[in-house]
Amino acid sequence: MGRVRTRFAPSPTGFLHLGGARTAAFNWALARKEEGDFVLRIEDTDRERSKKQFEEAILEDLRWLGIEWDEGPDRGGPYAPYRQSERGEIYQSFIAQLKAENLIYPCYCTVEELEEERKKALKMGKAPRYSGRCFFLSPEERKEKEERGIKPSWRFRVPRGKEIVLEDLVRGKVVFHTNSLGDFIVLKSDGVPTYNFACVIDDALMDISHVLRGEEHLSNTPYQILLYQALELTPPLFAHVPIILDEERTKLSKRRGEVSVRFFREEGFLPEAILNHLLTLGHSFPDGREIVEGEELYTLFSLERIGKGGAIFDLSHLNWWNKTYIRRMDIRELEEKLTPWGGEEIREFKKELGEERFYLLLDLVREESVTLKEIAERLRDYISVKEEKVEDEEKLQVLKFLLSSLNDFPVPWEEEEVKKNLRRWQKESGFPPSIFYPVLRWALIGSEEGPELDRLLVALGREKVLEKIKAKVGDNGNSTV
Repeated sequence: MGRVRTRFAPSPTGFLHLGGARTAAFNWALARKEEGDFVLRIEDTDRERSKKQFEEAILEDLRWLGIEWDEGPDRGGPYAPYRQSERGEIYQSFIAQLKAENLIYPCYCTVEELEEERKKALKMGKAPRYSGRCFFLSPEERKEKEERGIKPSWRFRVPRGKEIVLEDLVRGKVVFHTNSLGDFIVLKSDGVPTYNFACVIDDALMDISHVLRGEEHLSNTPYQILLYQALELTPPLFAHVPIILDEERTKLSKRRGEVSVRFFREEGFLPEAILNHLLTLGHSFPDGREIVEGEELYTLFSLERIGKGGAIFDLSHLNWWNKTYIRRMDIRELEEKLTPWGGEEIREFKKELGEERFYLLLDLVREESVTLKEIAERLRDYISVKEEKVEDEEKLQVLKFLLSSLNDFPVPWEEEEVKKNLRRWQKESGFPPSIFYPVLRWALIGSEEGPELDRLLVALGREKVLEKIKAKVGDNGNSTV
């Protein structure tokens, strides 16, 4: 086998979807494992929907994930240009070759005519495919249509009675029959090449050795193989990986904004966690390993470990990955990563609590959180003081008792001292643990469930705790039971 060259070829018509990111990750991992090349190519022939801002966002999100490429539109390479919109002359030369060899013909069918033909086939219980009627037009009929201003698309004439055999690296031997394939468009009426045509030319000319892509592209493969054969080009090795399904085992829709990489990035997921998770969607690491980091993300990657069944995207699994990475992170690195969710405010919190207690609180908060955004929100809730006068008499009595007890408690607070006195205060208050502790926690963080109280009290410090309880009681803190 020669040098391994893989590619990721997104269409810049929206943000990077998890399915696309998984395709990029698989191709990147194979190229890195084999010490080959990973190519980024932009398939922007959809003139109406392709946007520069989406191209920039896709590149940015790939880099954020840690997926770097060796050749691409932003850095060039020996096979430039890497945007299909800039490769028009290349495509036209191959179209001219197909015309010269009478392998393609002009098609004047309108969208309405094609739709009617499709409906008719479905009504008869047949799979829709183009009838090939424009192939049989006489020169006079073609001239008449062109005089009427009808611009033709160009269709490849599929030979009948042939078998197309694909040795897929994941699915094994797959056989297609040309009798079930319709003549397909290679050049649209506006002069823009179709996906199947352009990607064949690009993959061949860019010496792509392996194409790893979702199994939904399997149906495109026989058309592409026919083009490789007609143009006497060498096809790459194909590996069609299982599509990603959601928790309900339906295809993960691109139309759902919450399955874009950008969404998870903005929600505070870590790129390491997402990349790790992507490489387990349809692929497994040796010995059932789940947490894989650094170079092992690609050195342990294997085509033989890609399954055939649908890969399930389970948000709870991604949450687990993210939480695990957050817990293992150096506390100062974690502080730095919180910057997009309120860096200035967090610096003020640190100044208010002091460095030692701030890091105690941050360590406590991350144990309760899944994402960076959630950590920042919890820090805000834990440190900010919200006035909210208590109407419930039982709650009020607990809080007044605590004010009296805490006023007499020495500083600085030590965890063991706080833990011992918490038990003593609960007993002296006369309230059962099921009331006493939830009320205190609610006064401090706004919820009756949360982190260990002794650690929370130590992290916040006496003055902050008193300030929070006073804001709930609504007096000067001198009230007693």
